[in-house]
Amino acid sequence: MSDDLNTPGRELFPVYPRIYGMYEKEVEGLTEEQIDSARPEKSWGAWPIRRQVSHIASVHYRWYLTTWGWGEALSGGSPLRDPSLAATGEIERALDPKRFHEMGDLLAAVKDSLELVWEILEGETLGGMRGKVQQRRIAPDDKFPTGENRLKWTRSVVLGAHPGGFWQDETDPEIFHYDLEYTFRHTLWEAYAHLRTIQAHKEAMGLPPANEIPQVGYLKVLKWE
Repeated sequence: MSDDLNTPGRELFPVYPRIYGMYEKEVEGLTEEQIDSARPEKSWGAWPIRRQVSHIASVHYRWYLTTWGWGEALSGGSPLRDPSLAATGEIERALDPKRFHEMGDLLAAVKDSLELVWEILEGETLGGMRGKVQQRRIAPDDKFPTGENRLKWTRSVVLGAHPGGFWQDETDPEIFHYDLEYTFRHTLWEAYAHLRTIQAHKEAMGLPPANEIPQVGYLKVLKWE
């Protein structure tokens, strides 16, 4: 990846427009039973395919549209999309299932959320991304819904996977700083990781994967047993 601070954002992350097609292709032809089958005995299997697709749309809406992520910093006071798209309803880290349930609607949300990212990238450069920095505190007892400790996961997976743009505060170990370049990389790697999880579900059903996923980022750290 270029270190020229004038490099346009789209040149740094040219693969974003391809991600939607990969998801569409991976779920093509699956039945309702197949997309709703969970495998709680597997570390990756608690969320069925439908939830995986919902999550990845939610990831991009939350990071780039809401005040939880970069929404306020990027929008200039004018929301880039309807903020209600990021609403989760009664479940965490996924789209509101009362609004987005059918696979066609979920895929449309994935497409739109990725188009949102591409629109933002058009106005960014590497220098601009690195100049935009936020921070977040992660408490020692903070856990994901799966029960996994969020602080431990952040230190062991996120810090080790990223080459830069994400760092632990020197004086407060519960605070992490991150720039916009890191965020684009993080959400891209999330998209690959959850696509790989969909493939794992399909493999458990005896179905072949539909995509070859680049072995980068979190895919080099996480395991699908």
